[in-house]
Amino acid sequence: MKKLIVLVLVVLAVWIGVNYVRTGHLTLFPSALSPEAQRLHDLEAELAAVQAQIEQAGRTAGMTGLDTSADVAALTIRKAKIEKEIAAARGTAR
Repeated sequence: MKKLIVLVLVVLAVWIGVNYVRTGHLTLFPSALSPEAQRLHDLEAELAAVQAQIEQAGRTAGMTGLDTSADVAALTIRKAKIEKEIAAARGTAR
């Protein structure tokens, strides 16, 4: 009986973990997002990833002395493009 309870708890924890990775919220049953809201969520996650890459390039340049300005310039252009897409997605979502 204890093994069954432990198995159910493990499966429940995995289910909640998968839902957290997909939606970013701890829920048992995720709410269905509209395609526009899902696109906005994906763009915001991509923007956060680009920002993290810019910060990592800055740390790399500081620690090693390498010139990462070309990398940061490309990432900055990509960041601006994503910000425009987010603004457009927010305009259509409302």
